[in-house]
Amino acid sequence: MKVAFKNPKTGELKAVKVGFSWVLVLFSGVFGLPLFLRQLYGLGAFMAAWRVFVILISIIPMSGDAREGLVPLLFVVDVGLVVWLGLKGNEYTGKNLLNHGWVFVKPDSLEAQFAASRWGIELTATATA
Repeated sequence: MKVAFKNPKTGELKAVKVGFSWVLVLFSGVFGLPLFLRQLYGLGAFMAAWRVFVILISIIPMSGDAREGLVPLLFVVDVGLVVWLGLKGNEYTGKNLLNHGWVFVKPDSLEAQFAASRWGIELTATATA
């Protein structure tokens, strides 16, 4: 299910899916690129820094025992991060749009009501078009 947002100043429309984001799961590990495209700059910077950290750890020479313990840990954390982004990314995108002045196109629609309840936001406070 998608919910539509409108920028009241420019008239631009965007649709945000309510639920899991496969795009973020599959591509946020590429230096946070989809997060930057969604204007989630803090999360994008974190994912870019995380990726640089993982690359540096993988090329720094260290003993076999240290690497054997660290690589699986980094892998688990990496998978956990992208799954968490898949679960919460669309919510953060919708909330970010609302925080930047966007409004629901149809605040009375079932889609907008469903999104507001899933994202834990007050629909009446954001429904000023």
